Amino acid sequence: MKLVAAWVPYAAVLLGMRGLGSAWAAILLYHAGIVLFLFLRKSSSVWKPIGRGYGPLLIPAVLLCALAAPAVYFMWPWLASPNMSLPAWLAEYGLTGYSWALLVPWFSVVHPVLEEMHWRGLAPENKKGFCGADFLFAGYHILVLYELVYWPWLFMVFAVLAGSSLFWRRTAERYGGFLLPVLSHAAADAGVMTGVYFLLRS
Repeated sequence: MKLVAAWVPYAAVLLGMRGLGSAWAAILLYHAGIVLFLFLRKSSSVWKPIGRGYGPLLIPAVLLCALAAPAVYFMWPWLASPNMSLPAWLAEYGLTGYSWALLVPWFSVVHPVLEEMHWRGLAPENKKGFCGADFLFAGYHILVLYELVYWPWLFMVFAVLAGSSLFWRRTAERYGGFLLPVLSHAAADAGVMTGVYFLLRS
């Protein structure tokens, strides 16, 4: 079941974005799959660690992840694919107007909570190094971004995301909850949204 659950975002992206041409379809399919597998685990305890897991790394992790905003904004001239502009890519997948405005809070609040509960439950317990779940977490983002980001930079994106997954997994285990991973993940996602917002305005 864990292996099938790990492939949920890939199926959601292929069906929602590539099949239906809708980023929202992909997001909602992904999140519906997460909720389904959380309930299939048949344990109310899976929801309890969300408010636990405070540790001394919380504030540094949140601040570091928030740097995604200036990173996206200032590095975009190098990161951007020469074959696709950011506004055109967003429009292609229906992220304009109210659709884009709604995505910002959804991606910054709902998305990190569901992702952390999903992916941390797919990894083997007490695995100190990288595991398959870390690479699968990073990989589905590449499936989303390969048209938008110039291909040599996709290797860096993959490495950053796999490393982030490893960090979030280890801190969740060390501090006994998802609080640190969720808040720092939310800071990263909000940072990305902020960077994109200012890119669109400029």
